[in-house]
Amino acid sequence: MLIEIFVAPEGCPSCGHAGRLVRQVALEYSGIEVREVHITEAPERVVEFGVFATPFIVMDGELEFVGVPRESELRQRLSARSSVQGANRQATE
Repeated sequence: MLIEIFVAPEGCPSCGHAGRLVRQVALEYSGIEVREVHITEAPERVVEFGVFATPFIVMDGELEFVGVPRESELRQRLSARSSVQGANRQATE
């Protein structure tokens, strides 16, 4: 699973908080890659998602959060996605 945290390059304290939270929680799950994406370096992707506030979080290409997620909500969505990915892997084996 790929988690992308879209952030402003400077002056966004919420961006730093979101990044730390996602990285900390992601360590508890296998197969998760976390990337930080600066909105100025990927403006076409920002327009694609239609979100003009930072931070926002995308999981496997789908917008999941705008702003800093609650830890419980982040865990819930990661668990749900991990279950779905595990089921998909088993179906293809």
